[in-house]
Amino acid sequence: MSSIVVSPHHLSSKAGKNILQSGGNAIDAAIAVNIVQGVVAPETCGVGGDLFALVWRDGSVEPDCLDASGYAGSKVDGETISGDTIPLNHPMSVTVPGAVDGWFKLHEKYGSLEMSKIFATGIEICHEGFEINQELAQSLDIHQSDLGGQRSSVSFYKNLLPLSAGSHIRRVNLGKTLELIANEGPDIFYKGEIASSISEVVGGNISPQDLKNYSSQWVKPLQMNVFGYDGWTTPPSTQSYLTLSTLKGYELLSEKYEESLHMLIESYRIFAADRDNITYDYKDDIRDFKGVDLDYIEKKIELYDDQKTQKFTFPEKSGGGTAYMTVRDSSGLGVSLIQSNFHGIGSRIGVDSYGFFLHNRGCGFNLQKGHKNYLQAGRKPLHTLSPTLWTKDNKLELLLGTRGGRYQPQLLAQVILPYLKDKTPLRETIQKGRWALNDFLSNTDSQLTVEGAFPAEDIKHLESKGHLVTQIDQKFDKAYGPVSAIYKDKVWTGAADIRVGTETVETF
Repeated sequence: MSSIVVSPHHLSSKAGKNILQSGGNAIDAAIAVNIVQGVVAPETCGVGGDLFALVWRDGSVEPDCLDASGYAGSKVDGETISGDTIPLNHPMSVTVPGAVDGWFKLHEKYGSLEMSKIFATGIEICHEGFEINQELAQSLDIHQSDLGGQRSSVSFYKNLLPLSAGSHIRRVNLGKTLELIANEGPDIFYKGEIASSISEVVGGNISPQDLKNYSSQWVKPLQMNVFGYDGWTTPPSTQSYLTLSTLKGYELLSEKYEESLHMLIESYRIFAADRDNITYDYKDDIRDFKGVDLDYIEKKIELYDDQKTQKFTFPEKSGGGTAYMTVRDSSGLGVSLIQSNFHGIGSRIGVDSYGFFLHNRGCGFNLQKGHKNYLQAGRKPLHTLSPTLWTKDNKLELLLGTRGGRYQPQLLAQVILPYLKDKTPLRETIQKGRWALNDFLSNTDSQLTVEGAFPAEDIKHLESKGHLVTQIDQKFDKAYGPVSAIYKDKVWTGAADIRVGTETVETF
């Protein structure tokens, strides 16, 4: 059987391939991919962000699920922030970054190569350099005022001006940081000199003790059977369940009505309207979460109207930048991994001379005092990361995920559905125009934005049901993905999104 690596950057995928060819397994490769991705595309992820992973080993009955997301620091106080939302560059937008501990947790349970070998390519690229692509150049330009004078971003700016696409740069400071982590393990990040710097640059809102106490956790994944396939994803505080509930709602509705794009979109809107009411950090009360309960789904889809779109109102309050990568090796070990700085390059708060930026995942909290997702010390914010893994008869069938912040479940649902229904190859589906809902919470209208490649007949169908549709000029837009997949299609196949400019699939 072949091994496959799919990621958003060709250098990241190449790093994963090199690890597999050196005798490493899928987990070793995924960690290497993630490390390199954070080097060459810091606008997507990095050591200052969070991580989630689903791991499948042949012979299992369910995947292992790792939650390497962090909590708010012990010194945060939502009452000190004016306005209705947490500013993207506010020190309290930074939660304890979990990715580094996540790498070592994954490696402890599954890894086969030494960590020094897994880190080696990322370190080498930092010191030898790489070419800035268009996406990174745009991010550097947008954040020039915040990043231009920082020690952590010195590699990207010359005389305070951002380097352009095609420029060759080296990230020596980050390379030294990666060397420290590779040689000394996660303690240097969470208990040593790096931890002290993280606490300092966020004004002490995250204390050294907060970092010292952090540990990523193996948790039970969510599961739901849809069209004969078992879908698996991460539990709250992530919004991942929306992919499963949307598709299950669609399956149940298809037993009563003719299948349609209107049905899929309304199914998503029904469940997404309730997202902020039921998605938060449940801690030890996760059994109270109802998002994938069949009775909850059956009750919600009673709101569906096959003739027209409508508002879905749930007034009762019960309470950015991302990289998705997937690897499957020849032994059958597969991993669906997602890692993020949240909003683009994150909080834009750099960690001094260590050469990396901290995420702003804390912006997933709200400032509604008394709400269960209120900014509060020691709690995790609502997380948009939504990786998926699909099996059938206890055999791996599909690994799939995307970046896209809060849009992730709606992007995944429309890509996964044709495969579940008709085994449509993902390479075909990925090349079709996509839709996205900007506003999908309680009491909102269906206002869709679609890519230029979106079929005219589908637009006509949606408008006939009352959906408001705006079509963008671009045939494909990077904001609608990119989706990465490894799936079973006679032989195992990798599919990278055409919305990524460079080839990012490695098969051998």
